Amino acid sequence: MSRIDVTDKDPFANADAEPRDNVSTIGFLTRLVLRFGFFRLIYFIIGLIISLFIAKYMGVDSLLIMARS
Repeated sequence: MSRIDVTDKDPFANADAEPRDNVSTIGFLTRLVLRFGFFRLIYFIIGLIISLFIAKYMGVDSLLIMARS
């Protein structure tokens, strides 16, 4: 069995390097809200469409129209 070839003798040589994606706290929170808010909106719209189709199929869409007025 051969030994593993380790070319980098100092594994902590780049420990002080700045991260590639230096995001501020506001930027992180904005990304978080936009990403998960977008997914939640998509799921809400899909659920709404499915619910309306089920209501129309069951014949309770007249109740939905009355609830809006």
